Amino acid sequence: MSVAVRKLTWDDLKDLPEDAGRTEIVDGDLVVSPTPSDRHQEISTALASKLYPFVRRHNRGKFYGAPVHVVLAEHVNFEPDLCFLATGNLHRLQSPVIAGPPDLVIEIISESNRTHDTVVKFQNYERYGVAEYWLVDQREQYISVWSLEQGRYVSLGAFAAGRKLQTHVLSGLDLDPAEIF
Repeated sequence: MSVAVRKLTWDDLKDLPEDAGRTEIVDGDLVVSPTPSDRHQEISTALASKLYPFVRRHNRGKFYGAPVHVVLAEHVNFEPDLCFLATGNLHRLQSPVIAGPPDLVIEIISESNRTHDTVVKFQNYERYGVAEYWLVDQREQYISVWSLEQGRYVSLGAFAAGRKLQTHVLSGLDLDPAEIF
C-alpha cells in the first residue's frame, strides 16, 4: 500500500488555531517553531519601537511588529519576526497575508532555529525577492543587513553597538544597535 504525500500551502495553515505556535511552510513541508524567548520578544519590541514610528512619520508604508504570514510561493510561506511593506507594494497586502515579498524582513536569531533563519530563510528570501533582510544575532549582539542586488544578497555590514546601521530600504533611519541590545 502506498501513501500519497502532498505539499502543503497557505490554505492548509490558515485555519489552524493561533496557539499552534509559529507555523511556516518550506517547500511544502510544515515547520513549527516554539514561542520565542523573553529576550527574543524584548529585542523585537525594541526594534518595533524604533521602526514603526519612523515608517509612520515618513509615510513609507506599513510596518508589522508582530508576526504576519508572508506567502512567497504556493509552497513557501514564513512568519517573520518583523517586516515592512513599502507604499508602492501595498497591493501585496491581501489580509490576512502578504502575498509576495515584503521590502524588508527582520529575523531575530534564536539558538533553537539558527540554521532556519541564517540558511533556509536567507535563501528563500533572496530567491523570492525580499529587497532587504536583517538578521539580528542576540547572542553576538549585532545586526547584519543584506541588500538584494541583481537577484543576490550583498552584505551592507554587521552592525554592533556604536556603529549606525546602514539600510537602503529605510533610508534616513538613525539606528544604533546599542538601543536594541
